[in-house]
Amino acid sequence: MLTNIEEKNEHKLSQESKRKYTNLLIMMFLVSLPWMIIKSLTLIGVFKWDYENYALMSAIMTGITIIACAFIVSWASEVLQEYLPPNFVLALLAIINILPEYVVDIYFTYMAGIKEEYTHYAISNMTGANRMLIGLVWPLILIIYLIAKSKKSPSLPNYIQLDKTNILEITFLMISTLYCFTLPFKGNLNLIDTLILFIIFGIYIYLATRMGKREPELEGPPLIISQLPEKFKKFMIFFMFSFSGLGFLLSAEPFGESLLVLGSKIATNFGFDADTTKFLMVQWIAPIASESPEIIVVIIFAYKLLAPDAFSTVVSSKINQWTLLVGFIPLVFFISLLINSKTGKPLILDELQKHELLLTAAQSLFALVMILDMKFKIIDAILLFILFTTQLIIPDIRLQVSIAYIILSFIFLLRLITSKQVRNTLKESFDYTLHQIKNSGKEN
Repeated sequence: MLTNIEEKNEHKLSQESKRKYTNLLIMMFLVSLPWMIIKSLTLIGVFKWDYENYALMSAIMTGITIIACAFIVSWASEVLQEYLPPNFVLALLAIINILPEYVVDIYFTYMAGIKEEYTHYAISNMTGANRMLIGLVWPLILIIYLIAKSKKSPSLPNYIQLDKTNILEITFLMISTLYCFTLPFKGNLNLIDTLILFIIFGIYIYLATRMGKREPELEGPPLIISQLPEKFKKFMIFFMFSFSGLGFLLSAEPFGESLLVLGSKIATNFGFDADTTKFLMVQWIAPIASESPEIIVVIIFAYKLLAPDAFSTVVSSKINQWTLLVGFIPLVFFISLLINSKTGKPLILDELQKHELLLTAAQSLFALVMILDMKFKIIDAILLFILFTTQLIIPDIRLQVSIAYIILSFIFLLRLITSKQVRNTLKESFDYTLHQIKNSGKEN
């Protein structure tokens, strides 16, 4: 069976396509190397890299390395499906999707155990990435889909119709969102939060794998790798994971520190507040780099009129960020305190951090209520984008925008639950999904 698939894939690729995808793979390795060489030489003492004088160059080079390594590790994980149980691969892919975001945020969190001001950066990086997924990427998917639809298939609907099984993602994103709503009122992040959020993610993955989900057929660089001789293919998978892991480790600290230096320079040159500028650099510039591989992939899906797949991908990533990423913050903070001989304690949130978490949870709630009818429509995208950009342009209105999200959530919820059609759609989605899970359990 596998041989037949490989033979089929072999015929699907022309020599020109093979050359193009091979060159793309090689290019990702090559653009990663300059910074990895510089950092390695710095670590062994050949010379010292000065962040203060080369902050912009450091940010660009480390950002490029993170993006390239993210592509490399995602391609390797796709090929890995040939060797590992599908259930395990699904869990692995769920983590790998936002691995670059983990690397950057974990660095800031670890540093928060040494310098208290880094707590701001850990929280801002996490909340920025979360809000960008919904406020920017969700509308972007719909825009690309509508453009592609107008050119390729005008008869398709002017909205994204979610699959019935997406009710699983919506349910667990709602559970994690409601739990994260408690964090700003609790005022801290601790190991109990880590345990609960990890459990939520674990149950989600368990149920998702019981539904028999599979990744799409290999294409592009992963297909090229899958056609290599068996021993060389295994070596390539190992090498790609190792190379990417090293790239992330060598880039996380200088990427974060370079952004802070750039923030200080921008503040000095333009008369802004230094702390606010650094906060915003970490909140928005860092996620753009770390999320870019995923954004590129979902844009391609949307342009291929696979908008439901693109939407499912970003909703799943949102679950990962709202569970694993948030859960890692108190865990890494606790480990940092122990390593640096400090008393283990929760990560205390100040007013700004509380407002950031509240705003992020409120946005997530509003987005989820919008898609309870299993559709993502133009009006939904417009509202999400307007509220997101308003708070982005005027950062000090976090609390006001949070309240607006919550009020709109209740308005939309009342409108939806009074609709018999929406209630029937939700019931059908739940029944179908539960049926899939039960049947898979019987087969296993």
